[in-house]
Amino acid sequence: MKIFLLGATGNSGRRILGLALRRAHEVTAFVRDESKLLSLVGRPIPPNLHVSIGDISSDIARVMVGHDVAINAAGSVTEGSGFTQLVQTVIDATIISLGEGGRLWQFGGAAILDVPGTHIMGVDLPKVPKVYEAHRTNLDALRRSPLDWSMLCPGPMIPSENYKPTGELRLSVDEWPMTRPAYTYVLPRLALAFAFKQKVSELTISYEDAAEVILDNLSKGGRFSRRRVGVALPPGRRNYKDDVPR
Repeated sequence: MKIFLLGATGNSGRRILGLALRRAHEVTAFVRDESKLLSLVGRPIPPNLHVSIGDISSDIARVMVGHDVAINAAGSVTEGSGFTQLVQTVIDATIISLGEGGRLWQFGGAAILDVPGTHIMGVDLPKVPKVYEAHRTNLDALRRSPLDWSMLCPGPMIPSENYKPTGELRLSVDEWPMTRPAYTYVLPRLALAFAFKQKVSELTISYEDAAEVILDNLSKGGRFSRRRVGVALPPGRRNYKDDVPR
């Protein structure tokens, strides 16, 4: 497939880039700093990698034309309105370049997954940091678009210790990828907030895991078409990350 990748030098993007190249996809990496990208991939440049340099706000629609799928790994939820503006720009460019039904993968977060059996998002629960509201804004923008989008919604992400994906991940559509605890039916909102916090270590996946999920699901009209994608470690596994917004 011909992949258009934004954010190729970031933590997630560089894993997506590496795995896509190993799988023989043709990748156009759109970057601001070519030297940083080349320091990651080395020389000679892989023949299936094309590097495009420019500014997201003005150049991506032109360069994106002719690709099968766009993947946006650029931006951070901590950037607030700057992040949501970037994502809207990517959505608009994808519509122009790939047309209605164009394929786009976007990163979100576990806080905008629904609690199983409800229409309550994690971000609506007490004490869940409101910084994650930016993901909801991006989700709303995707829903308004005519694109064939998918939004990966993991918890915190960390590097893999062995540089490989975990394997046997639990995946879900639109809701938590694990069972809602029975006690939360008695004390809904407070109990749900506690349950969500307790589950964060199960939702903490590696950047390599994220890359694998996305690249396993590039095609249009699949299971995750126009849906949020929940990701959790295999049962019994836990990961931890220190710098999580609280």
